[in-house]
Amino acid sequence: MLVIAAMLVGAIVPIQTAINTRFRESIGSPIVAGFYSFIIGLAVSAVIAFILTGHLIPDVATAAQQPWWVWLGGFMGVSFIVGNILLFPRIGSVETVILPILGQVTMGLLCDVTGLFHSPHVAVGPLRILGAAVVLAGIALVLEIGRRNSTHATASGLQLWLWRLFGVLIGMGSATQTAVNGYLGRALESPMPASEISLAVGVLLLAVLSLILRAPRRALLTGIAPGPWWMWGGGVLGALFVVGGATLSPILGTGTTVIGSLVGSIICGQVVESLGWGNAHRGLPPVHRVVGLALVIIGVVMVRSL
Repeated sequence: MLVIAAMLVGAIVPIQTAINTRFRESIGSPIVAGFYSFIIGLAVSAVIAFILTGHLIPDVATAAQQPWWVWLGGFMGVSFIVGNILLFPRIGSVETVILPILGQVTMGLLCDVTGLFHSPHVAVGPLRILGAAVVLAGIALVLEIGRRNSTHATASGLQLWLWRLFGVLIGMGSATQTAVNGYLGRALESPMPASEISLAVGVLLLAVLSLILRAPRRALLTGIAPGPWWMWGGGVLGALFVVGGATLSPILGTGTTVIGSLVGSIICGQVVESLGWGNAHRGLPPVHRVVGLALVIIGVVMVRSL
């Protein structure tokens, strides 16, 4: 049941991306949409932290004594949320989910080998490298075969591959955020205040960008166009994702939690696209897509478990 819970936590990602994409339509700017989403997420996270730990405000003084890079978590979180909003209508839900996974796997292996961000050193043997290759093969199968029949992406040619590269990079940033917040959580003796600090940094960064950049500032001053009530739910889901991972990781272990989360993200991403959310082409996935997604899941399990 706990592994299923981890899968449900992972399933939040594509749903949150679809919701934030709709939210952006009412705001006109992915940066301002991310700003509101982070504010809501921070508020929800603070309430949950108070319920679980009895502290509403994290120990910022202790965090300030840590290495400078502990503040990178919020920046990477902003990149991931805003990046997903930009990617979703251009390359579709499935690619928006699986391309960051390639970045997560790559950066995760790099952290394991080098101990980057004070991560525990973990041996990377031939089987884990083979698992990464299986992930790459699965992604290539999803992206290349049947591309001529795909109608969910609005980008094409070189532009499409640049967006795909961007998806890999924000995935690497997401893995960096996990490593940084993991270290900060150990320093603060709880993952909850680390999550609050990460979200707070994201709010400040997005506030600055919303004020200094012309298009976001115009969108901020224009206001929010009417839309469905659920478009405000992206921030709540973001907070639940952070809290869910922080709660399950000590019980299941980081590896099992990550596996369940990624599998849930992949499956839910395909469901979201098959249902036609976010202007995707509605219908059952082709056989090559199913085989490719299965290879991605197998490769992720190999990388995280062997």
